[in-house]
Order: sequence, then structure tokens, then C-alpha cells
Amino acid sequence: MSKQKKRSVIKWIVGIVIVAVVVIGGVVSERGSAIPVQTATVTKGRIQSYVEERARTTLPHVYHLTMPEQGRVHPITLEAGAPVKKDQVVVTLDAADLQDALKEANEMVSAMANAVDASQSKITATKAGMEYAKWLWDAKKQLYTAQQTSEMDEKDAQRTYVESQVDFEESQSIFYAMSALNAAVKLMPIYVNRRLNRATLTSPVDGVVLKRYVWNERVMQPGEALLDIGNLNDLEVTADILSEEVVAVKKGQQVEIYGETIGATPIRGTVTRVKPQGFTKISSLGVEQQRVSVIIKFDEKDMAALAADGRTLGLEYRVRVRIFTDEKDHALTVPRTALFRNNKGGWAAYVVRDGKAQLVTVGVGLTNDTQAEILDGLQAGEVVIMAPEASLTSGTRVNADNS
Repeated sequence: MSKQKKRSVIKWIVGIVIVAVVVIGGVVSERGSAIPVQTATVTKGRIQSYVEERARTTLPHVYHLTMPEQGRVHPITLEAGAPVKKDQVVVTLDAADLQDALKEANEMVSAMANAVDASQSKITATKAGMEYAKWLWDAKKQLYTAQQTSEMDEKDAQRTYVESQVDFEESQSIFYAMSALNAAVKLMPIYVNRRLNRATLTSPVDGVVLKRYVWNERVMQPGEALLDIGNLNDLEVTADILSEEVVAVKKGQQVEIYGETIGATPIRGTVTRVKPQGFTKISSLGVEQQRVSVIIKFDEKDMAALAADGRTLGLEYRVRVRIFTDEKDHALTVPRTALFRNNKGGWAAYVVRDGKAQLVTVGVGLTNDTQAEILDGLQAGEVVIMAPEASLTSGTRVNADNS
């Protein structure tokens, strides 16, 4: 081969190598400039919107037993957690003075009954005397008319009759007064018995002692607390929901109850009542919030399973609730972190197309903490970027990681 041909071949080979190096270098450079991103695929499936909040176990009725009147309470032996039956005696007061008062009241009733009988007899006697005096005066008048007795005798008989009338009316007045007093005295044993009955406090329901306020014997004033009693079979959950979120909560909606108190497996519940009035509550960050109490009933089967697992809930136990407000099947969904607000205040996402991030505006339907429903702007199977950096712009080449 001539030297000229050899030089041509060498130049041709060198040219090819240079072109290859340039191409490879461009590819490597282009790959090196791609931004690594975490991605997810747009899929179809079920989505549920829910309101999530901390909650506590409550009772619809907690019975507060208090001192009915001033007195000395005997030691209360029932401890918190002790089971009680309806009408079981749980607290007794010292009733010695009341028992003495009842005895005296009964004696007064007997004495007044005798006094009423005596006044009745007095009426009978004075009436008989009045009738006799009337007869005697009539007789004296006839004798005086026949001039068989003096005027003085006739006038004396008249005076005796008038006095007998006064005695009769006076005995009637005494009888009426005694009868009225007797009716009042008869009420005394009733009042004392009523106080005696209050000296023994019984449980209003089958349940347990929730709290004991007094142990030792002591003198207490009316209204002071003694015991709290409730039926833990009526246990429910109360969640204080933000007013802007509670508008989506309705009676009958399903609830998931979970947390360390419940254990690894959540249990179910149902919204039974949304209270009509809100209240102001200060958050842990010191922010004033308007909240509304939502009452949730436990699923009985799940509660039985929880008890069988050795977990028994009590009053004011902390739990978390997830109230499902809406759901859709076959919805187009993306991870919630793929969405963000654009400069117009709408929802947007970055979709990966031809190895580049493309900004798209999307319509959003149901959302929860992990998912969002896409109404328009994306198609099933497309790849979106999760938690995109603020510096990411449309058209930037990305290196997608869909692991």
C-alpha cells in the first residue's frame, strides 16, 4: 500500500474515532445533567376522603353522686373500677339523729291524734250543754209568760244558753285548729323518712365506679362529690373536629379507630351524632380554633374482639379516628405529594414525558393524606414526579426512579 493511501486510511479512522468520542461524550454529558427524581405511576383504583383527628373515649352518661344534705358520711369502701349493680348501696350517711327525729315525729303524730279526739269529744259535750240550755231557756220563757217564775230566772236561763253557744263555737274552733295542726304533724315523719332514704345512696345503673372522691368518714356539705358511676358497655368516642372539616361529616359515616390504645389492628365505628354547637379550643401551638364534637359508636364485634385480645378500654382513653366522608371506585389517582399549587392558585403536577419534566395543570377531586383523585390533566399509566423541588422547571431533563 502506498504511503498516500495509508495516510488516507489513518485520517479516516481518526475521524471516526473523533466522531464517536464526540457522540459518546454528548450522551454522557446529557445523562450527567439529568436531575434524579422520585416518580409514581398514575393508576386507577379506589379512593376515600376522610377527616383524621385525635379523640377520646367518653360516656353518654356519667352519674355524679353527691351529698344530699349536710351530714357525716361513712367510709366509702368501693374503689375506682369496682363493679356495681343497679340499686346497690354504695354510700351511707350517719342517720342516728334522723332516726331519733323519726321517733319523736311519730310520738307527736300520736299525741296530736289524741288531741283531735279530745277536741271532738269537747264538741259533743258542749253541743249537749247548749241544747240543754236552750231547752231550759224555752221552759223559763213559758213559765215567765204564765207568770209562774220571775223575769230574773228567765234572763238567767237566757244568759246560760248564750254562754253554752260560745262554748260550743269555741270547741269547734279548737277542733278545726287541732285538725289542721294534726295534718301538718302527719307530714313530719314523711319528711324525716325522706331524709333517711337520702342517707342511703344507691347505684343508678349497672356499671363500675369511675372515681371515688371520699374515703374516710367526714362531715360534708350538700352537693360535695362522693362517687362517679358509669356503664362502660355504653363507651363511645368523642372527636373534636375543626369546623371547616366537620361540614363533611354526617351521621352514619364509617370510622376507623386506631392508635396505641387500640393496638396493631384498627377497629370500626359509626358516626352517631354531630353536635350542633361549636366551641373554641386553643391548640398546642397556641392557635385559637373553632371545633365541633362528633360522637362515634364502637362496632360491637370489634370491641368484643379487642376484649378477647386482652385490651379493655376505659373512660378518657386517647385514640385516633379516621372518619370516611366520601369514596369512589375506579378513580384516577396519584400520590398526594405529586400535587402542588401553581402561581394561579390551581393544582399542578410534573409529568415525565420523553425524559423531561412537563408542567401540567390538573383538576382534583377527592383527596386524603396519601392520595388525590385526578379529574383531568393526566392519563392512566403516565409517570408523575413526587415531591418536586421548587427549583424544578418544565422541560428539565430528569432521571426517573420509579422504585
